[in-house]
Amino acid sequence: MPIRGPALARLRKTLRRHSREGWVRAVFARPGDDDQPLVHEGPGAGPPEDASVQRLLDSAEAAAHDGRVKQTLVIDERHRVRIDARHGKAKVVTLDEDRARKVMGGKDKTLRPDASADLLRVIGIMNADGTISARSAKKYKQVNHFVELCRPVWERRIAARSPTAEVPLRVLDLGCGNAYLGFVLAEALRLAEVPARLHGVDRREDFIAQCRTRAAALGSRGLSFETASIDAVDLADSPLGGAPELVVALHACDTATDDALALAIGAGAGSILAAPCCQHELATQLSEGGGAVASTAAPVPALLRHGVLRQDYAAQLTDALRVELLEACGYHVDAIEFVSSQHTPKNLLLRAHRRHPDAPVDRSRWKLAAVEQRCEALGVNPRMLRALIDA
Repeated sequence: MPIRGPALARLRKTLRRHSREGWVRAVFARPGDDDQPLVHEGPGAGPPEDASVQRLLDSAEAAAHDGRVKQTLVIDERHRVRIDARHGKAKVVTLDEDRARKVMGGKDKTLRPDASADLLRVIGIMNADGTISARSAKKYKQVNHFVELCRPVWERRIAARSPTAEVPLRVLDLGCGNAYLGFVLAEALRLAEVPARLHGVDRREDFIAQCRTRAAALGSRGLSFETASIDAVDLADSPLGGAPELVVALHACDTATDDALALAIGAGAGSILAAPCCQHELATQLSEGGGAVASTAAPVPALLRHGVLRQDYAAQLTDALRVELLEACGYHVDAIEFVSSQHTPKNLLLRAHRRHPDAPVDRSRWKLAAVEQRCEALGVNPRMLRALIDA
């Protein structure tokens, strides 16, 4: 349907009226579920300059001619104006408590659509126009569930030491990838008024560049990122300003989780959060073990004879040995169900707390011999064990 002169005149009049006190952004989308709307950043709060208004009007008209007739003027995080360019009519939408609770599924959540709008938009859960689509609703629920799983961890840390702006809680995110959940954790700490500094490490430069862009969009908020492999991390030269108090490794792939856990243990981290994924190392070792190992390496020999069973058995064995190694090094460990925001079947979360967090790291007290003997009997040699022995 072509946009005719009278409709465009009404569109311009509507935009002029609602832009008098400024706006954050304008969003122009096609009808339906438009994945790539045009977003024009606004001047912010306060009466805009005439030139800013004129650019808004021209952009809105050009977008309408291009079929982007769903137009939203975001006034601030609580107010937006929805305009249908086909007739120029507008609807003012206010994100009041009732609407916010509806977005949250009737339950109060830590990451509210008003208080955490910037974060939700940066990580792609909230659209530029301030809405959360049905496709993103599941992710929104998952990240809030993740926050509640993390809450006992940071509460334990602040009970041991009250972080301050001068000496914030030191969080190290290893194998951070795009730091999707690292950003969520940092936001949860901000909302809980816990001064924190989070430093993310990943060997992929493209991921780190994306993380830095997101951090800049959020005003940094104590976030920094570094391109490096986990085994090359120099804690003495870390932006954290000291040894990490909380180490997270959320979906660090395969043996990267082992490297992260070994580093955390060696650094004496008071708490560790790890969501392992892609455990291939032990499956390969069991496959290459041969007949002698196959007779002793599993409680049921068929677990090693069939590839699909061997892979699942190796994954469970990998994480079980990680738990035992953490315990052998003085940590209490909870292995709990964790629903990934990336929709992966790897839904295990390890929450580990050092039993004596104030004591210096004493490698002579690590009880690795029993785990090493068990691994020999099973015909495996996990990277985490090797890293701890060589520490």
